[in-house]
Amino acid sequence: MRNKILYISTENLNFFYRLNKELNRLNIRFEILNLRVTNPIVPSIILTTSEEAPKFKNSSEKLRILPYHKEQNFYHYILKILAAYRVGYQDHYSELLFSIDPGTKQIGMVIFLDDFFFISHTFYDRRDLIEFIEDIIVYFQKDNPNLMILKFKFGRGILPQTFELTKNIIELFHIRKKMKIYLIDESKSSKMKIKDKKKRIKTKHELSALILSLRNGIEINQSNFKRIYKHGKWLNSNFNVDTNKNLGESNEARFNLQELIDKILNNEISLSQSSEFLYENHIEKE
Repeated sequence: MRNKILYISTENLNFFYRLNKELNRLNIRFEILNLRVTNPIVPSIILTTSEEAPKFKNSSEKLRILPYHKEQNFYHYILKILAAYRVGYQDHYSELLFSIDPGTKQIGMVIFLDDFFFISHTFYDRRDLIEFIEDIIVYFQKDNPNLMILKFKFGRGILPQTFELTKNIIELFHIRKKMKIYLIDESKSSKMKIKDKKKRIKTKHELSALILSLRNGIEINQSNFKRIYKHGKWLNSNFNVDTNKNLGESNEARFNLQELIDKILNNEISLSQSSEFLYENHIEKE
């Protein structure tokens, strides 16, 4: 269950203030749960403190209680909420995909968790980006008995920036076996006019990173990435679309990229399903 109703139930004003601030920053809607009335009967997530959580022990199985412990990293608690709300609650997740648009002054990034949109962000410093990625991976890898699959997609628009980011990621996670890195053709990605009224995508760099996540590219690793950069082997990007509003025409109906992006951001469709749909409808197979 994704995008279920989100409730806050607490008498702890400090917890409520911090939670309210973060959820508003992330443009996530929530409601205040009034226990004097009744517990929700529809699938819902309830945010509360560990001290207040016992009052929900006899609640419906449709309710997912996410208690906050005062010794817990609050940002990690927010990640837990986001994952449960956008992707669906699980004890352990299996895959993270980081799609990155390296710019001259700004770096856009979109993250997918288990094939569904998770979060986006814009960075102004490469070190901040790397630290953010590390923190995300540390959180989801914590107490996870199975090593998560990591995937990175880097746009190749600004080669020096892309080279350094790729080098940083390879050096940081060189011992991981379940990791793949791809270099993606950025052509036309920054020219597409897409609007997100709910502001989950806030900058053109984040939008570009989202478009890049839909594309295939060249896989690189520790042994071949310097050679690929040196010789400029940018082949097999195998994804090219028109920048017009209507991207093409299938046998049944015309397709609008805005509609697909909305479905991705609403978690109505997975990333792999979206890529497959575009491939089947708008790419000439070689």
